[in-house]
Amino acid sequence: MKRALSQLTLREMFSDSERLTSELVEHLELGFIPMNEQMIRLVRELPDGVEKRRVEDISIRNKAAELLKSDQFTQELFEKLDQYLTAIDKSINQIIDGE
Repeated sequence: MKRALSQLTLREMFSDSERLTSELVEHLELGFIPMNEQMIRLVRELPDGVEKRRVEDISIRNKAAELLKSDQFTQELFEKLDQYLTAIDKSINQIIDGE
């Protein structure tokens, strides 16, 4: 079981926050952003003269569900990272203030 943030050393908090940042960047670059771009292409109205394609409602619903699931994961990573950064800030302030 993971220890509470308050029990981690400053070094551990920095290491964990660096790992979370890397994971968040990788998820955004390789997962969320490409998935979002696919959704945009799927629902984009094509200009006149371009061959139209039929897009089924189920395709849009499935892609939207995938995108929402990816967004939820993004939010969870961001919230976890925010908790670490807040704990780091608190810890540094305690050091500065001599507590």
